[in-house]
Amino acid sequence: MLAGLAFAALALQGSEPVVAFEDVNVVPMNRDGVLEHQTVIVRGTRIAEMGPAAQVRAPAGATIVSGRGKYLMPGFAEMHGHFPNPNAGPELTENVLFLYVANGVTTVRGMQGNLAHLELKARIARGELLGPRLWVPGPPLTGNSAPTPEAGRRLVEEQRAAGFDHLKIHE
Repeated sequence: MLAGLAFAALALQGSEPVVAFEDVNVVPMNRDGVLEHQTVIVRGTRIAEMGPAAQVRAPAGATIVSGRGKYLMPGFAEMHGHFPNPNAGPELTENVLFLYVANGVTTVRGMQGNLAHLELKARIARGELLGPRLWVPGPPLTGNSAPTPEAGRRLVEEQRAAGFDHLKIHE
C-alpha cells in the first residue's frame, strides 16, 4: 500500500517516475505461487524490467522502495463502481478516489454516468487529482430517454462524442 501511494505521489508531480521495488515478493497473474526476492522497475505506468534482486539493479535517479518482506501484485479493478454524486462536494469525491488507490484499486468502471465524471477522469489523467483510472459511462439509456431506435442511436453517438467509455442501459 505504501509503495502505491509513493508512486501516485510521484505521478502527481507531473514527471514520468522511475520506481524500483527492491527485494519484493511478486504475486504473478500467469501462474501459481510467489516469485520471491525480485526487483521490479516501473517506468511511468509500465513495468520495464523484473528479475531476481541479486541481478536487477535500480537505474540512477529511481525512487527506491524496499520490498523486503512485502508483496507486490497488479492493481485491483472495481468493475461495478459508483463515483460520488457531483453535488456531494469535492472533499468526498477526493476521499473516495484516494481510498480506491490506497487499497490497491487502480481501475474503476463506473456504473452511473455524469458529465462531471468525465472531468474527474481528465483531472486524474493530467495528474491534478489522485485516483484510479476511470472508465466512465454516459447517462443511462432507458425506454424513456431512447423510445425509438433512432433516438437510441443519436444518444449513443452523443455519448461517444462526449468521451464516455461505455453505455449504461436500463429497461
